[in-house]
Amino acid sequence: MSAAFDEQGNQLQLGKKLGEGGEGAVFDAVHNGENVAAKIYLHALPSERQAKLRAMAQVGDSYLKQISAWPISILLSKRPGPVSGFTMPKFSGYHPVHELYGVGSRRHQFPKADFAFLVGTARNVAAAFDAIHAHGHAIGDVNENNIIVSHQGTVKLLDCDSFHVNTSTTSYPCTVGVPHYTPPELQGLNSFHGVTRTANHDNFGLAVLIFQLLFMARHPFSGVPKTRYDLPLERSIKEFRFAYGRDHLARMNDMPPKALSLDYLPSNIGDMFWRAFTEVGAKSGRPKAAEWVSALEGLLHSLRACSVEPKHKYPNHLHTCIWCEKDKAGTPYFTHAAATGPNINFQTVGANIAALWSQIQTLGTLPALPAFTPSPLNPTGAPIPASARKGVSNVTFAYGFICFIAFVLALIAPKLWWLWLFAGGFAIRGINPPSPVELNTRRAKVDVAQRNYDGILQEYERLRADRRVGQVMRDLSQIKAQIDDLPQALAREIKQLHSTLLARQLHVYLDRHFIRSAKISGVGEQRKLTLASFGIETAADITPSAIAAVPGFGAGLTANLMGWRKTLEQRFVPSNTIAPSPQDVSSVNSKIAGLRARLEQQLRDGATHLQNVHNEIVARQNNTKGSLEAAHQALAQAKADLDVVLRKP
Repeated sequence: MSAAFDEQGNQLQLGKKLGEGGEGAVFDAVHNGENVAAKIYLHALPSERQAKLRAMAQVGDSYLKQISAWPISILLSKRPGPVSGFTMPKFSGYHPVHELYGVGSRRHQFPKADFAFLVGTARNVAAAFDAIHAHGHAIGDVNENNIIVSHQGTVKLLDCDSFHVNTSTTSYPCTVGVPHYTPPELQGLNSFHGVTRTANHDNFGLAVLIFQLLFMARHPFSGVPKTRYDLPLERSIKEFRFAYGRDHLARMNDMPPKALSLDYLPSNIGDMFWRAFTEVGAKSGRPKAAEWVSALEGLLHSLRACSVEPKHKYPNHLHTCIWCEKDKAGTPYFTHAAATGPNINFQTVGANIAALWSQIQTLGTLPALPAFTPSPLNPTGAPIPASARKGVSNVTFAYGFICFIAFVLALIAPKLWWLWLFAGGFAIRGINPPSPVELNTRRAKVDVAQRNYDGILQEYERLRADRRVGQVMRDLSQIKAQIDDLPQALAREIKQLHSTLLARQLHVYLDRHFIRSAKISGVGEQRKLTLASFGIETAADITPSAIAAVPGFGAGLTANLMGWRKTLEQRFVPSNTIAPSPQDVSSVNSKIAGLRARLEQQLRDGATHLQNVHNEIVARQNNTKGSLEAAHQALAQAKADLDVVLRKP
């Protein structure tokens, strides 16, 4: 186009071309002294499209222009003449949202992004949708290319001329759409002409975008089908086969391997996804954009910071950091905070650990508990109460009287002495009373005291054999040895970098080639999205085993993907340098820094555990030793009390 004019006849100054699509091209421009973007259509527009652009320019307010590329003014190729384009706000420093939620692209475009950044961005996407709906319009053509994100997490909407726009007198439809973000009730239509796009339709696409942000590029309907037939993504959406819901097995669509489950998010957000992706949302209404804003703000404010890796933020209902678990499983989602340079300061690390280790060694020294030797005691027995003493005196008198009678009879008839002896013994046996109550009471006290003493002595011996402090110290010593070996571990990793430099250079090269941007025979947009849902985003991710795990990818498609990768490998030119790249060194630093952080945290946690065990054992030793001495004294006293009763009167 040679020239562009606004309706007042002012000619627009067009600058460099910013982009081009099927409908037209976007240029840098200056209009009325303001730097804007100008979209110029390649072909003449139908009259209804021209009327729509005029209406959008009239109803657009400052907030719409703040959050989206909303038309500011229409452009004409000549004045008077038909509408041939429009001006709109210009945004710089933004990237398509898929470059944020894609794990591979995030490493390149958003290396500092953490989970909190993803949640905040999802919240801002929902807020932008809410603003469009609050103005009475619908987006209609929801897709990952029409939403852009800055490094601050701000969000803008593009391609506003395709929106479903409602004015006080007329509705201007949205006649396009991307199947992956189209709700089930609109799937399979040959055309969107005559279809009124609503906020509830948008809310399906919004939920998909939020899901992709929180689930690392996974599509909620891309799973492992349990059907006997192939399950294309459009059909899965149409049949409400949500792969992550609590009833996903009944829907015959299982989660992909290694995918995050819905349980890792708070239950209210999981319930919102279920409402958005099942028949409930189609019939009764999906969660609105404003609901998502509120829920995601709640999630953002409740995130817990990982004690091991500062970049890890995770939902606070989880007991452990899920991102650390993914790191250990070999599927890291975020770049470590320490991976910012070629050097790790092991001197600072050593100083901190040396102080901690000194404390640990102090706690690991536990005084030995000697064998218990009872001290000699000579307690005085308690005297017999007066009531018990009277009964004993009566018995003593009876014994004496019988003995006296037997003696007298023996003097009178000495030849029958044996008879009097037998008669006296029989008489004594006949008057011998049962054991006195006092005697039984004191014997019972001795038994109780003996059992108590034996039990405490047994506990004392168990404490003498307690080896828990030693076991904890052995575990901590192993952790300390691993920390001491970190410099050597880093050296080994760097050496490994040199030995595998060519392979690493090739991996980095392949990791920069995204399947999304490639033309691969048989691999269209749907299949590319399916691959992304299974963690296959770049040429580096393509292996026969990885492709074999993706439903619907047989030998032919696998060969096409491997062929594309092989073509890239043939174009690869190794670097002449013998040193690893900064990215390679940064990756090693990240690995060692993560290991260091985990080991240091394990050592700190172990020191706390050791402190608790040490304090518990010392307290129990002191308490048990005192209790044992008291029990020994109580037993000696009980025996002395019994001896008083047993002693002959």
